[in-house]
Amino acid sequence: MRKPQRQPLCWLLATVVVLWAGAALAAQSSATVAVGGDAALVNYLKGNASVARGKAVPASLAVGDRLVSGDRVITGSGARIELRLPDGSFLRFDERTTFEVVAATADQSANTRDVSVSVILGKTWAKVSRLFGRSGRFELSTPTAVAGVRGTTYRMDVNDDNSAVVKVYDGEVAVKKRTASAAAAAPPVLGKPTPIKGPHPVSMEEWVYLVGALQQININPDGSAAKPFRFDIAADLNEWVQWNKLRDGAAEKAQ
Repeated sequence: MRKPQRQPLCWLLATVVVLWAGAALAAQSSATVAVGGDAALVNYLKGNASVARGKAVPASLAVGDRLVSGDRVITGSGARIELRLPDGSFLRFDERTTFEVVAATADQSANTRDVSVSVILGKTWAKVSRLFGRSGRFELSTPTAVAGVRGTTYRMDVNDDNSAVVKVYDGEVAVKKRTASAAAAAPPVLGKPTPIKGPHPVSMEEWVYLVGALQQININPDGSAAKPFRFDIAADLNEWVQWNKLRDGAAEKAQ
C-alpha cells in the first residue's frame, strides 16, 4: 500500500517558520532607534492621549505622531504612552499624566543633545541613552524640582499637591530645586559695579542632591527635600515598574 505523502505538511511548517522569522525581524527593525532630529516620536500608545499645541483645540495622538517643543500631552484613564527621543532615549508616561515637551533635539555628528520635559502631574519613566555620554542636557522637571541625568534609568512621580518622588534604578541623577526661569532669562540691568559675593554655604533654598542607583528622594510641596535614601527593590516591583523593565529590555535588544 502506498504511504501518504508528507510533503505538503513539511512545506506548511517551513512556510510558518519563514513567516515567523520575517515578522520577528520586521518587529526588531521597526524598534531600532534612529538618532538625531528635533522631535519625539510616539513609539507606543495604549488607550487615549491628547496633545495641545498653543491655542489649537487638543487633538488625539496616535503611534507615529511627532511631538515638538511646546506640545502639552494628557493621557486618559488606563492609557500609557512611550516616546522615542532623538538622542535614542525612551520616556514613558502612565495614565492620568500631564507633561510638556520643553526641548527634544539631538545631533550625533556634533555629539550634542537637548532634552527637557516638564512633568506637571503623574508618573514618568526614563530610559536614558548613553550614546551621548555626558554631553548636552537631559532633564525631567516638576513644578518644584529638576532631575538632570547622564545615562541612567529612573522614574518620577508628581502628585496633585506638587510633591514628588524620584527613584533611580541605574546610574545617578542630580536633583535640585527648581528656580524661576524668567529671572534667569531677563536681560541684565546696567548700573554701578557691585561687589561679588564670596563662597557661602548652600541653603535649603538652593539644595542639590546626587541620587545614586537604588536610591530615592522625596520632594515636598514647597520644594524642600530630604536627603536621598536607599529603597527596597524587591518591594518596589509593582506592575508599572515591571512593565517598564520589560520595555527597557526590548529596547536594548533592538539597539
